[in-house]
Amino acid sequence: MAFLDKQSLLFVETADILAKMARETLVQARLPNFHIPAAVEVLTTGTYGRLPACIREKIVPPDPITNAEKRATLLRLNQVIQHRLVMGNLLPQMKNLKIENGRVTFHVKHEFEVSLTVMGDGPNIPWRLLEIDILVEDKETGDGKALVHSLQVQYIHRLIQSRLVDNPSPLTEVYNCLHFFCQSLQLEVLYSQTLRLMRDRLDDHIHVDEYIPGKCLTVSYWRELTSKGKDQTNKSDPRSELGYRLTVQVDPHDPARPLAVLHIPSLGTKENEIADRAIHSELLSMERLLVHTIYVRTRSRLTDLKIELQAMLKDIECNLQGSPAILSVAILQPCLRAEQLLITVDTHTGMLQCQVPQYEPPLIPELCNCLNGDHSRLPMLISELRYWITRRRCEKTLQHLPASAHERLPLLHHSDHPLTKISRHRMYVQLHRHPNVVLIVEFKEKENSPCEIDCSFYLAVVKHSSIEDNPVDESIETEIPKVYLK
Repeated sequence: MAFLDKQSLLFVETADILAKMARETLVQARLPNFHIPAAVEVLTTGTYGRLPACIREKIVPPDPITNAEKRATLLRLNQVIQHRLVMGNLLPQMKNLKIENGRVTFHVKHEFEVSLTVMGDGPNIPWRLLEIDILVEDKETGDGKALVHSLQVQYIHRLIQSRLVDNPSPLTEVYNCLHFFCQSLQLEVLYSQTLRLMRDRLDDHIHVDEYIPGKCLTVSYWRELTSKGKDQTNKSDPRSELGYRLTVQVDPHDPARPLAVLHIPSLGTKENEIADRAIHSELLSMERLLVHTIYVRTRSRLTDLKIELQAMLKDIECNLQGSPAILSVAILQPCLRAEQLLITVDTHTGMLQCQVPQYEPPLIPELCNCLNGDHSRLPMLISELRYWITRRRCEKTLQHLPASAHERLPLLHHSDHPLTKISRHRMYVQLHRHPNVVLIVEFKEKENSPCEIDCSFYLAVVKHSSIEDNPVDESIETEIPKVYLK
């Protein structure tokens, strides 16, 4: 019953409302007056030009400017930029610039390239940063990818742009921010390259002594030579006690504050320029820096040794050349290239090494120890090497002759025999067709020219002898196996 009452109430209410509309509201209802002029304009022209201008300004994009207007605008913008650069304080490091197409591009070698513009010709309008290009790169890091991520570049872009507003020296601020970032990146690249060299190839031959991000990197090398120099009482190279190190740091004396290389012990001016090429180059490489530095150190050590040898030994011919540097010492006159004493420096350890290409003299280890230690025994060892090579020459001369050369023979003789007066630097030559004759060759250095060897020849008549023979009887001949010569 309640439902039916509700439905009946709705029907009655609907009828009342419709009756009210018919008696009151619809009595005054009229059709609108149509806008005949607007309709005629739309139907005839297809457009309507009487809309408010604000609609066009907010919705319809403006017409593009012509090419002539573009050229005129960019030319005027170039003039505004040039005027602001002339009137402002521009750092010497940012003198490498190019103004074109309404922007100025600053190029700082091996660091960065940045482009800026202005949005008007007012003196207080701040610079607008357009583009940043970081020029620091390392082909071996990240498979040749860029060292700086695009998000990092965007952050630097926003940071620098915020500092350009209300800054009395905006371009200086741009340089300082990017210069510090690029220097920190360069040091980080060198540090990672050093760690890679230690891990892959050089092991403990180099060591990172100190690394302060954005400030300095110190690498030591020739560590074995340094430890040897500290242990020895007679040091061949006093500088080795200090240790060989190079430090890549910000140059505090240069207003541009570039990266500089500090060498300990110090190098000469020309040598410093050679070593600095690895830092101020397109390819940033710690390996190149170490190679250049060690090459300079090698030449310096060998040059000092060359001067010392020439002062210590008379008329000796020394020649320093090659890369890596090799000191060639002609210890004999005349001397073949293969017979020269070649002295080099081990690039990993810094120790001096020597060799004779044609031979393998037993004196070489002792000579190497002397070169890396006390040099007072060098004249004696070089003299012994000179005699040793002369003996090898004699052996080579006799190899196709009916004779054999010996450094020693079991000869029995009296204590006052003339054989005792012959120098110990001698050689015995047995003649195959004359078994009872021995040729003794005595070697002696010339007094005025030690590099030249004088040879004295002695002929000794010998006979086979046995331990059972009478040493007084010189006519005894037996068939016992011959062991000695008398």
